[in-house]
Amino acid sequence: MSRGLVLLIVAAAAASAQQSYSPCLLALFDASDALEIALDACSTQYEADIDKFENNPKCRTLYYDAATCDPLVANFNKCGTKAVKLLKADNTFDEAAFKETTLKNKCSADAKFIAAYPKCKISTMKYFNYHQLLECLIDAEY
Repeated sequence: MSRGLVLLIVAAAAASAQQSYSPCLLALFDASDALEIALDACSTQYEADIDKFENNPKCRTLYYDAATCDPLVANFNKCGTKAVKLLKADNTFDEAAFKETTLKNKCSADAKFIAAYPKCKISTMKYFNYHQLLECLIDAEY
């Protein structure tokens, strides 16, 4: 009997924790999942770039060197950004589509997102590091 009660409490706690995520954070998780699928499709085409990235010690540390590492996989990142339909015809990031379509406007009134977005975009999107953009925004939401 007590085992069943413990399982019920654990299940309730897990459900409660999931409900505490903001709609914006959940939308960012969904965007991250979609990007992972898109990047899988790009990985064979950019395997050599990915190998250079993975074999560079500056790209495998806690102190990631974006100036060194981001250019190594810029084309791979651009492929992923294009695959999730966030690359405009002029090869720039489509912010409107990101906010309106990808995130479904779930972050448009979120104070944490609004505060973090400009800084996250500037620090990640020079080389289309959309994955890092999402990670930066997710970190800001927690």
